[in-house]
Amino acid sequence: MCQGSMCDWCLKHGDGKIWYLNAKNYSRKMYKERKAEAKGGTETDLQRTVLEYLRNAISNIGTEQWPSVKRSVEGFLHSAHFGQVVPLQDMEKVLDIAWPIATITCACRRQARGLSDEENFYCLGIGVGMYKWERWPDTYRGGVNFISPKEAKDFVQKLNKKGVVHTTWTFGTPYIGGICNCEYPVCYGIRGRLDFDLKVLFKGHHVAIVDPGKCNGCKLCVARCQFGAIRYAPSFEKASIDLLKCFGCGLCETGCARKAIHLEPRFRFPTLADSW
Repeated sequence: MCQGSMCDWCLKHGDGKIWYLNAKNYSRKMYKERKAEAKGGTETDLQRTVLEYLRNAISNIGTEQWPSVKRSVEGFLHSAHFGQVVPLQDMEKVLDIAWPIATITCACRRQARGLSDEENFYCLGIGVGMYKWERWPDTYRGGVNFISPKEAKDFVQKLNKKGVVHTTWTFGTPYIGGICNCEYPVCYGIRGRLDFDLKVLFKGHHVAIVDPGKCNGCKLCVARCQFGAIRYAPSFEKASIDLLKCFGCGLCETGCARKAIHLEPRFRFPTLADSW
């Protein structure tokens, strides 16, 4: 159950749970009201609509216009397509809820790294929208590979070892239709948030805590953090985490051989109540 101060998406779409653990958010109608959805750009032409909106909003603006443009862009994205960081243990719960599940190619890596489709199966398509994936060939370049929940968990566990961040994404909020496994600066969601404070990507429901008694100063957690939240203190030979910068991805936790890092719910820290 949600406790304390939770994100707006839990309050609006969680039904008492963390919103991405609410099965209703993976069960949108498949065929009814399709024309109405298309008008809002929430399904049939979502990516094209988002890109056109961003180009129109950002083109030819000066520094003084950025705050108002930022608010406008965020408002649009929140209604159509945004993400939230999810640690591995919660992602495995998502994969027990959502169906069907398919591996798909990553649009960010395709554009930023120029990876071929064969090398680029990093993301997961989830929910009933995958039953009609053929309608969007530009989105699902390389096709899709349907897999079981067990195979999907193995898939994200292997990517977690590589050090990628797991995120869920809406396709017409509140419906969650994709899981991204990406990294800075390749991921446009992570990059938009870190470089421009554009809330297309929200922090997760946890923060990472270091146990100094177990930490041996190996620095592996520093290398795995995509958000610049971890520093190594040479005088103490220990790692420390800036909770205001922590996105709760848990990569430091899963990469620590000494189990010196664990995740705590964000709501337990009053200073983080509005830090999403």
